[in-house]
Formats: sequence, C-alpha cells, structure tokens
Amino acid sequence: MTIIDSEVGTARDQRAPEAPPTSAPFAEKMAFYRSQHTTRGIRATHLVGIPGVAFALPLLAARPKVGLPMFVASWALQVAGHSLFEKNKPALTSGFLTYQFCGLAFWCEEVVDLLSGRGLGGEGRPGH
Repeated sequence: MTIIDSEVGTARDQRAPEAPPTSAPFAEKMAFYRSQHTTRGIRATHLVGIPGVAFALPLLAARPKVGLPMFVASWALQVAGHSLFEKNKPALTSGFLTYQFCGLAFWCEEVVDLLSGRGLGGEGRPGH
C-alpha cells in the first residue's frame, strides 16, 4: 500500500515487513514480533491477554466452564489489539508455535520493563 507522507508530500511504501523464514535464528523472529507490536495499546492488550491464555490452557482440561471463556476472551483481547492499535494480523499467522514462544518472551520483556520502572514500551522506545 502507498500512502502520502503529510510532512513532505511524497508517497512512501507502507507494506508490512515479511516474517523471517522458519530457518532464521530466534533473534530475527523476535525482531519481527517486536515490529508487529509497537504501540502502547497493543502492548497493554498483550500484557493481559498472553498470561490469560497461559492460565486458561490447564483450565481447559480441569475446568472447561472456566477455562474456555478465559481462553476465548484472552485471544479476543489480543486480536482486538491488533485490529485497533496496530492495524495488522497477529504474528501467529506467520508461524504458530514459533510466535507463541516469541509472545512469551515479549511478555517477559514487558514485565521486566514495568518492574524496573521503565513503564510500558511502544511508540518510539528504542530497542522495543
């Protein structure tokens, strides 16, 4: 997609970056994952949604009446975040298992940033 850059009045390419190949190192996949999660809004939805999915998984077997709604709500929150804040598809569409691990690593990075007083990342934070 081409959009017009309002500051200089020129067209620029607005294509989403391509996911690295399956043979790429995990660091490249994490860089791609981070590139798909740049706003504070998406980071907030994932900060809640990722542990929601993780906690729901064992509940799906042990207490399905609790686990299933939690699982669905947690995923819905994350998908809504992509739709509302990033305007992109979840990275899981590029590799389900790989990007599950990226999501967990990303969540850990966000929690460390919060606990260390750096706040929620996104929107121009270098390295995030």
